[in-house]
Amino acid sequence: MSAFTSRRRSAALALATAIVPVSLAFGASSAHASVGSNITGIALANNYKTACATNSAGTTGFYSSCTGNGGQPEHWCADFAKWVWAKAGVNVSGLTPAAGSFGQYNGGLHSTPHVGDAVVFNYNGAGYADHVAIVTEVGNGQIKTIGGNEGGQRGNFAATSRVRLDGPYNSALGYSSYMGQSISGYVSPIGGTDTTPAPAPAPAPAAKDVTNLFALGSGGTVFNAGGDFASGAWSAFQQVPGNSGIQQISAVQIGSVVHLFVIGSDGTVYTADGDTATGSWSSFQPLQGNSGIKQITAAAVGGTVHLFAVGADDTVYTADGNYATGSWSAFQPLQGNSGIRKITATAVGSTVHLFAIGSDERIYTADGDYATGSWSTFQPLQGNSGIQEITAVTTGTTVRLFATGSNGTVHTADGNYATGTWSTFQPLAGNSGIKKITANAVGNTVHLYAVGSDDRVYNANGNYTNGTWSTFQPLAGNSGIQEIAATSGL
Repeated sequence: MSAFTSRRRSAALALATAIVPVSLAFGASSAHASVGSNITGIALANNYKTACATNSAGTTGFYSSCTGNGGQPEHWCADFAKWVWAKAGVNVSGLTPAAGSFGQYNGGLHSTPHVGDAVVFNYNGAGYADHVAIVTEVGNGQIKTIGGNEGGQRGNFAATSRVRLDGPYNSALGYSSYMGQSISGYVSPIGGTDTTPAPAPAPAPAAKDVTNLFALGSGGTVFNAGGDFASGAWSAFQQVPGNSGIQQISAVQIGSVVHLFVIGSDGTVYTADGDTATGSWSSFQPLQGNSGIKQITAAAVGGTVHLFAVGADDTVYTADGNYATGSWSAFQPLQGNSGIRKITATAVGSTVHLFAIGSDERIYTADGDYATGSWSTFQPLQGNSGIQEITAVTTGTTVRLFATGSNGTVHTADGNYATGTWSTFQPLAGNSGIKKITANAVGNTVHLYAVGSDDRVYNANGNYTNGTWSTFQPLAGNSGIQEIAATSGL
């Protein structure tokens, strides 16, 4: 696999990738609490709006967000933050469409967040930053933020990105695994008014238990169906637009957006994004710098997708997609592995747990700590052999690992990463002839999907609160299924 160049997004242009440490100016003035509440109210009134949407004041976009790139949308995180501050009566002199202009405002950055402050990411100390957002909540060492130009689709990022509420995540300066960028510091607004009351607390959302299930049919086409486990209803399988000749699939979900990855007939990884809020899909686009791919799996940590691929040399490679900035790193090999047949991954906090079936049909695992950037060496899990398929999900700090043996029966073992212990593999009752498996978790419940010997999808649900499993039942309206992948919806 060959490397490809990482891309960064700024207010209007692709930017240099060097990040220089910055000296923070402590003691800069902070927003009055009532001003911060006003700023938060205005920002939240524009949640999920796009660069060219009608804003809460009844006009189009946020300053030059809709037209700043030669009449097209520019990268507009700074436009949004400046617009919100201005509507709250803040003095915005000196602020521009560049996120880095916030690092030079009001005496520079400080280390303590306040509601209404701007948080600046990847600031180089000389007027360049990758992103800026507004702090909406502060407490217990964590913040919530709202930012423009987030979650866009690759290849058309600025036009498809939206205002998005993020968090809670750690407010400490330094790398944020949730945002996939470094928090460089905070800057407080100058002036401001309190003419808008703080928004009423949002009601607690109704509990949801939704699956987005993807299935690869016998013709090499990917289909999608949604399952609502609260109501027991499933939608019919529908073709994901614009795909054919697909060999394998994997999917992760960040917020309302599903990131679908597929291996094409040419052995290249392609990706498309599905917005579950609007029901729209982007077109499939190839990830650069890869070929001869045999297997893929993905896991999300905050706003970053960590993609793993088995190359033609049976070695695992990885690349990171930062969906807050729209950039991908180059594929790099993970050290100390060879002869890999299948892979699956799941995350606990900022750590990704990668599982692989080796050439000896045993399961090996390695852990990637994305807070420190370090990987452990691959180690075999005890008490397994003849493994054909694997999938893994997380409930709390425990990994639920599922594997099919040489007899086509699903077994499961639990890895408790708080205590560092693994249970022994045990068979799940009432299954045989299983060809493929995938799973997703909602709370303490795991939804397991399996392709049977008849090439149909079956489902069983494990309640890890009371330790019970339902029996496997067929999902209606599918046949000839070759591969499956599942994500948990909102």
